[in-house]
Amino acid sequence: MMKKKLKFIAILNSKAGNGKNRKLINSVVELVKKNHEIEVFETQSERSAKTVFKKISKRNFDRLIIIGGDGSMFFAINEMIKNNMVDKPVAFIPEGTANILQIEARIKINANDIYCTLTSNKYKKINLTKINEKYFFLMAGVGFDSNIINSINTDIKKYLGKFIFAYKFFKSFLFLKNNIINIKINGKKINADWVLCTNSKYYAGSYSITKSTNIFKHKIIVYIFQNLTRTKLLYYIWLILTKGDLSSAKSLIKKNLQSLQINKIKRKLLSQVDGENFGYSDKLFISKTKKFINLLVS
Repeated sequence: MMKKKLKFIAILNSKAGNGKNRKLINSVVELVKKNHEIEVFETQSERSAKTVFKKISKRNFDRLIIIGGDGSMFFAINEMIKNNMVDKPVAFIPEGTANILQIEARIKINANDIYCTLTSNKYKKINLTKINEKYFFLMAGVGFDSNIINSINTDIKKYLGKFIFAYKFFKSFLFLKNNIINIKINGKKINADWVLCTNSKYYAGSYSITKSTNIFKHKIIVYIFQNLTRTKLLYYIWLILTKGDLSSAKSLIKKNLQSLQINKIKRKLLSQVDGENFGYSDKLFISKTKKFINLLVS
């Protein structure tokens, strides 16, 4: 544990997770105040969060704490890059729905454990992947999963949590409708219904989809799904539940990402990034980068 008095800045997304961990957060803040300094900024919108990041970029502080969901971390990473703060050690306190970062980094939901992580000297590099002009740390998808995320009302998500994902998955499964997209990877063009680029071992919570990577490896896996059907989706679910890896499915293509271009054929591309709706595009460029953040770990 570090003896030096540290200055922390915490940014809390007040809309994440319906405030279910507020008591925990208050306990962590009180523990930090005993030996260190901490300033907490609570944000209500992207606009207010951008203002906070711009403001703190001019401050002297040692460590940044992000309190929210995976989408909050995605937003924070891009604001850190934009405001030249990417060298700051970052801690994450889960307050979202799926919290894949919590699972990947094995973050314990306990005030004392979180405090020890905040004040430790231990950190791991999370390598970042670029999608158009943004950077993500978990995954990006175009197709089946992006349609599900786009259909979810954020206010309902806040109250129903993971149940809304299960309901929307079942609905999308029943009324499966594919939008064919064109992919160019390693100089080769492929038509597909769904593409998933993952820097993460886990997906949709604690479900392992690959044994080839995790957020602390500099390796991004691309799964390309062609001729997607309900039967194939059930098979993929079975592989996830029984093997924790989709790689053995002969009906999909697995690649290691260096760079990838996705083009629309008829309809615009609807994508999700780190579990958040990334909107519609004509083209998407996804590439491996040398950028990273330092995540404090226990």
